[in-house]
Amino acid sequence: MSKQISAYISNETQENMEHYSATYGVKKGFLIENALDHYLQALYEIPEEFIIPSKLVLSDKSFQMAMDMIGNPPEST
Repeated sequence: MSKQISAYISNETQENMEHYSATYGVKKGFLIENALDHYLQALYEIPEEFIIPSKLVLSDKSFQMAMDMIGNPPEST
């Protein structure tokens, strides 16, 4: 039995999904279900401390520190 779900995704993700679907002839529902299955399986099998978020949220201060380091990288050791 199948259930329908609804979710908001970024425009970039939607464009990537539609491009992949059109290029490889894969239906979007099939692509989404397989992607979700693979993601959930990885979460079960890979220890949590090795999971790196795909998006990083920084405070204004942390963002400025990162920008400063990019603009003036420390010398190699």
